[in-house]
Amino acid sequence: RVPSRRARRAARRASASSSAPPVTRDELAAAAKARGLVLETAVFGPFFKITARRAGSPSSPRGGNVFDAGQNTDADIIGEHDGFIAPPPFGILHMDSMRIYNSRVNGGGSRGAEGEASKMRSVFGISVLLGATSGLMAYEKNCAKIELLAIDDGNEYAPRLVRYYKRLGFKTVRVVGQGAATDLPDLLVWGGVGTRMNGDLRALLDKWGKVIRKQAEEAA
Repeated sequence: RVPSRRARRAARRASASSSAPPVTRDELAAAAKARGLVLETAVFGPFFKITARRAGSPSSPRGGNVFDAGQNTDADIIGEHDGFIAPPPFGILHMDSMRIYNSRVNGGGSRGAEGEASKMRSVFGISVLLGATSGLMAYEKNCAKIELLAIDDGNEYAPRLVRYYKRLGFKTVRVVGQGAATDLPDLLVWGGVGTRMNGDLRALLDKWGKVIRKQAEEAA
């Protein structure tokens, strides 16, 4: 039986919807602007580093090594995120680290301003901007999964971090550091103990994209 014209149009719309990215770079830039930020991305082979910088501040110097994770003293850098992308057959976005410098918000740096904290600090805030940026990069390379380690430094913050990632849409895979057979490879890959978590890339981008799109529309 030949499908009707209406059925063919519906199929084309469904195909276009499934192939369209859940979020765009323009939406990410607009949402960052609404928070008083600009996003900078550096790529070296499969490795990436994404920086959320206070809008209007000088960009990172070209001569510097942007991959020196956590070594910056630039008070205008509010957040950093790094990792690597392994396209199919692996199809993985490996989120190595994400650092949000809350102490630099609202008065931090040369361009601190009143109300900055209210713009930059929220549950679905800078972390989602950084994660969605790397997620879009991985999506464009046909990846399907995001993996991370919610680090456990032995303090009360670790369980809160796991709950936060669950709220973002991640699911627990296993706990690293309890003597399981998988501990050694995990320790070699992640360099620490904590809770291994995975997320479906498309599902997470769909979720985060709605938040980012709303922020971008409010800023328009």
